[in-house]
Amino acid sequence: MDELDHLLSRLRDAPLDPRLGGLESRVMAEIARIRAIPSLGAMTFGIAAATALFIGIAGSAVPTRSADAKPLSPFDARLALAPSTLLSSQ
Repeated sequence: MDELDHLLSRLRDAPLDPRLGGLESRVMAEIARIRAIPSLGAMTFGIAAATALFIGIAGSAVPTRSADAKPLSPFDARLALAPSTLLSSQ
């Protein structure tokens, strides 16, 4: 524990890094710069939501080819690539 106390006292007595001078003013200037940038308004988000809703409704209204389920046979050749056979130790 004495070594840790010695290291902390050396750190306390060390001179400050010169880059720390004026750090607060630089941070506050950057915050002011970011706040000055115009942000997107509620109107923009409303238009985006309406567009997404329109695309969703239009996409569901377009007829597509129906997917028909086909019966699965235990002798089907595609079953040779089933995960249970690919993971076996053979």
